[in-house]
Amino acid sequence: MPPESAKSPFTFKGIVVGAIFSLLVSLCAPFVVFMLQASSMGINSSSPGAIFFFFVLTLFVNVVLGLIKRQFALSRADLILVYSMLLMAVTLPTYNFLNYLIGMISGPYYMASPENNFAELYLPYIPDWMVPQDEQAIFALYEGLPSGQSIPWAAWIEPLSHWFAFFLCLSFMMICMATILHRQWSAHERLSYPMTQLPLQMIEGTSPGQVAPFFKKKLMWLGFAVPFILFSFSGLNHYLPVVPEFPFYIAWIHWFRDINTWGEGLALSYAWLGFFYLVDLNISLSIWFFFLIGKFQDGLFRTLGIHSTEQLSQYEYSQLADLTHQAVGASIVFVLFGLWTARHHLRDVVVTAWRPASGVDDSEELMSYRLAFFGLIASLLLVCFWLWRSGLPLVVIPVFLFICLIYYILITRVVSAGGVPTARPPLVAPYFIISGLGTSILGAKGMVALCFTMVWQAEMRLFPMLACANALKLAESVRGSKRRLLLGLLLALVCSMIGGTMMNLHLGYTYGGINLGSYAGFGGNWDLWLSLVHNPREVDVRGWIFTGLGGTFEAFLMVAQKRWYWWPFHPLGFPLAIGWLTSEIWFAAMLAYLSKLTILHFGGPKLYRVLKPFFLGLILGEVSVAAFWAIIDTLLGGSGNVITYM
Repeated sequence: MPPESAKSPFTFKGIVVGAIFSLLVSLCAPFVVFMLQASSMGINSSSPGAIFFFFVLTLFVNVVLGLIKRQFALSRADLILVYSMLLMAVTLPTYNFLNYLIGMISGPYYMASPENNFAELYLPYIPDWMVPQDEQAIFALYEGLPSGQSIPWAAWIEPLSHWFAFFLCLSFMMICMATILHRQWSAHERLSYPMTQLPLQMIEGTSPGQVAPFFKKKLMWLGFAVPFILFSFSGLNHYLPVVPEFPFYIAWIHWFRDINTWGEGLALSYAWLGFFYLVDLNISLSIWFFFLIGKFQDGLFRTLGIHSTEQLSQYEYSQLADLTHQAVGASIVFVLFGLWTARHHLRDVVVTAWRPASGVDDSEELMSYRLAFFGLIASLLLVCFWLWRSGLPLVVIPVFLFICLIYYILITRVVSAGGVPTARPPLVAPYFIISGLGTSILGAKGMVALCFTMVWQAEMRLFPMLACANALKLAESVRGSKRRLLLGLLLALVCSMIGGTMMNLHLGYTYGGINLGSYAGFGGNWDLWLSLVHNPREVDVRGWIFTGLGGTFEAFLMVAQKRWYWWPFHPLGFPLAIGWLTSEIWFAAMLAYLSKLTILHFGGPKLYRVLKPFFLGLILGEVSVAAFWAIIDTLLGGSGNVITYM
């Protein structure tokens, strides 16, 4: 018999079910976002689409299968496999990749006109293999097909095959990175992975086909009822305005009345409150504390008139350039310091990759360290080749990929340690190049190629490395080889690519992309970015100075955390201090901090554990009410009924 570690706890039945659910979520997510214009299922790291489908599977589908025949029900290991595949599948279908891709590769042709001279100025720099060549197919995508015509699938086969090959390489690179860092983060540093606690509770203590004890707890259902009932008033208000509304944004804040700053909504997400309840107090404290410090710094700079006038991309619309560069410096130091802390583990990985017999035991990892190490190198080289072939100068590619890797590790670590339900890098990677190196080094061809990288760098809130990191933590709860999980994750990516592409194109050609809310909005990024071709930017030296200042302060925070046991602030909070997404989550982080502090003070760890199902119920309730009203909107033909932005 093979040793226990060589056996796989995951079955092909679980892979098949996971593939079906991955296909379902990839079809539903674009429909909900673009057709219904309702709450998104898969843009944030909270992955509400994955949670809802897993809720349906564990409480209903798997129980029914068990009642029919016990052998039909999925085991605990297979349920983990299915959820891991769902996590991977929701990374693709909408804003995080596929919708951006379709908009970016068709937008310049649809937008080209005699007035903007796109056809003469920019289109010659776009390689033919990257974009569809059928202009009629492109125009029909935005304006809808004439009656009686079928969707021109053939026009998309060549460009999408190139892009999908690239994204599979990029995804495999991220999976290799997650595998290499997993043991360091989980075993050595003991990160808490808050995002895994709800799905684990949904399958804990059950035999195949049975209802988990979690679903029998009154406190859980009490927590579930709070957002479900309150947000249902908002859902009803969409159809019956006389019904009172409990909005997601409970107030609108202008931080400084006498200076020009963006107003920000004060968001109350019960799910975010639930996630932050699960994290350490110093982390939740640091998120809202450094956000408020950042707001003070923003107001001070604006009042004194000492801030930079550098224009950033549309993704940093509310941020001062100085503070953005400061956060970039903090992000770089946060990641590099973490890699330095992991140096002994990384050395073990390299030794095991070169000499497996004399290295560490990697039998229960997602893949062998040899495959992870050399797979990382190979996929990284392929990504470099693809970027060069698209027109990005060779001298720029190492810097660009360096900041991309920094951002991937940053967000994955922030979510794994801090349970942050939505986060993004402080400055998009393409604009890091523009600001840090200037545009002359790129040229017109390089600028066009850099613009195309926005397909996979614009909305870096949810991506395969993050999904894989949580999947690896979930897989720790079952013994045996995890190699079959790798097959499931890759299959989920393929299913999501197929389903998401079919639904995105179907919606565009059937209803017209310009009629589907933000569906066609990302073609509009071209005019902003390509204006830099004729209005070149020099290297922003001031930006580099603030990058250094931010990195220096982050280094102080890292050292303080290591040396002073009483130090209350976690360095994770400072890189997140700037940005509109942090302005969304800080209030929930503060409420969770005060709630947990009070609970621990009066009831200790015992009361914290007793109340934990209530806060997990808040998460599940908000996910479910958004899905419930999406179903109602589908049946009633409604649209624009956004319940939550979780």
